[in-house]
Amino acid sequence: MVKFKTDAEKAKFLEDMFNLLKAIRLPYEEMIDEVIRFVNHSRRSIKVEGNSQKGKNTGVDVYDGTALAAANLAADGIHGYMCSSNIHWFDFTLPGRLNFPRTSGMRQWSGKRMDEYPEVKVWLDECEEVAYAAFLRSNFYEWHPGYIKEGITIGTPTALIEEDVGAGRIIFTMPHFRECYIAEDQFGVVDTLYRNYKISLKNLVQKFGQDKVFSLNTQFKGQYEKDPYAEKECLHAIFPRTDYDPSQADSKNKPVASIYMLMDGHEKKILGESGYDDIPTVTWRWRKNNDEIYGRTPAWDAYVDIAQANQMGRTNLIASHKMVEPPMVAPEDLRGKVNNTPDGWTWIDGSVTKDKMPLPLNTNIQLPFTVEMQDRVGKAIKEHFHVDFFLMLYQAAFNKVDLTATQVIGMQGEQAAVLGTRIGRHQSEALNPIMDRVFNIEVRAGRMPELPQILQDTPGTSIEVDYVGPLSQAQKRLFKTQSIRAGLELGAQISQVFPSSADIIDGDIAMKEALESVGFPAKAFRDPKTVKQIREIRQKDEAAAKDLEAIEGLAKAGQKLTKKIEEGSPLDALTGGEA
Repeated sequence: MVKFKTDAEKAKFLEDMFNLLKAIRLPYEEMIDEVIRFVNHSRRSIKVEGNSQKGKNTGVDVYDGTALAAANLAADGIHGYMCSSNIHWFDFTLPGRLNFPRTSGMRQWSGKRMDEYPEVKVWLDECEEVAYAAFLRSNFYEWHPGYIKEGITIGTPTALIEEDVGAGRIIFTMPHFRECYIAEDQFGVVDTLYRNYKISLKNLVQKFGQDKVFSLNTQFKGQYEKDPYAEKECLHAIFPRTDYDPSQADSKNKPVASIYMLMDGHEKKILGESGYDDIPTVTWRWRKNNDEIYGRTPAWDAYVDIAQANQMGRTNLIASHKMVEPPMVAPEDLRGKVNNTPDGWTWIDGSVTKDKMPLPLNTNIQLPFTVEMQDRVGKAIKEHFHVDFFLMLYQAAFNKVDLTATQVIGMQGEQAAVLGTRIGRHQSEALNPIMDRVFNIEVRAGRMPELPQILQDTPGTSIEVDYVGPLSQAQKRLFKTQSIRAGLELGAQISQVFPSSADIIDGDIAMKEALESVGFPAKAFRDPKTVKQIREIRQKDEAAAKDLEAIEGLAKAGQKLTKKIEEGSPLDALTGGEA
């Protein structure tokens, strides 16, 4: 961002950039409106301006709800399988390796992961507790399913993550797609958001103060006194500063710029300028082509099937309506005399012949699309949204199919592997930035524990997030558990021929990997020092038992001897000289 001498120059720059971003988004709007219309109709259309859609019926053009139901199920299922409030769904890790000189007293820790060091492990556990508490205080768990649904239907949801300092909680909001215009950095990461939205005069005054708001337009004061809820158009621009100066501690000199501009009327005026220490927005794309900025979704892929199902539903509805209430033909002199209600009587005089009675215009009406045809299209739509993964056990029970635990694990893992590509993008482009933002807010608020000395002495280390929800566990079970089981079975066969070959397998590592792959809690693992002590005690007990068994054997053997025991012999010491 270049330096501007006046607010007017800054407003002109923002307006020009906004117009460029609008032109980039324009080609996507028609298709996204179609998706909203048929798959996410509770969201307002992009193209219809003003408040004409508020409070109005939605979905009046929808005659088949398969896509909407599939999208809702997929969104709730992904949230429940990934980050439900009722599960432990993430761990903090530091995968880097420790290295100490030979003369150091910490030499025994060289080559081990940093998160295995006790002080670091305790710190990570405390950080996790703070992060979980932050998510519970926030509205994340209520907000996230809608965020996923927006991503799985429209394709490009944007999150705005800010702290309510007074309440000490983080607030997640999701502006409508129609308000958001984005741009990427050189690595394809969304780092710019221009949000064009309506805001009431009351909220403008609360955010920027009466003096600032009323100075922008002489009519605002009178409008505010008459109707404080009158809405004005506003632009909020968030983007990285190119002129950021770390030496200046100033709200206008943050790494990320935040500028509000009033868009009401022909003249654009700056409302206020501040900044953020990190990007407060997270934009996620369900799937993105390399040459596009905005995302595509299963709803885009299934659009032909969705349109077909909707047309089939509409046509069948019309046909069935005509079958029940067919169009009729009758002589003009019977107008108003026919009672077509249930159990209704129509009285005619004897002069009316049978051929003059009301008759159906078409007596051969049939449903043009069979149930089987509609089911086939509906199944194709559900496959796009991976519905089978979330209803696997229900469908097995409904079809009275008995599945073993191994089969269930294999089926879940297989489905999770298919879904994993899209979920992986959700983790990297949505959940990881959300985690970073929440962590940084908690650090600045002073709620995170103090960094241990060993990490202070190791600059450049960064926390990584390991997602351990049921969906991640299903993938791990598919690949880890099966590979470990298959390896042990093959190893057992080889060791029968070459017994010493089993020595290459580290049983402790194999056991830990297998338990982790099925979601065994990490806190239930004993630390290596305790395991070593337990094994030393067991070895001593086993050795003592062997010695006692040997002594008892010698004593029994001595009692069977007939000759006199020699004085001073070991047997004499055990038996007390008695033969």
